[in-house]
Amino acid sequence: MTELTGTVGFGATMTDKANAKRRRAGVELMATIALAASLIVAATAVSIGMARAQALGAASYPPSTLAASMIRHHFSMSAY
Repeated sequence: MTELTGTVGFGATMTDKANAKRRRAGVELMATIALAASLIVAATAVSIGMARAQALGAASYPPSTLAASMIRHHFSMSAY
């Protein structure tokens, strides 16, 4: 049987408090690691997207030439 502490109510013993503190520290550590991993994944996804966008942009026509030809075509068709 447990020994009486002489205080009123139910209280956790010192070992329970130490175990709870250790558990809390472990959960906080895991949350920090998960946050860091998710930031790395997000940064990688953004950099891959930027690289793909630059590669697609390099393979297409220069925007000024394409826009100019579209505007010329639009105004030549509206004259009729």
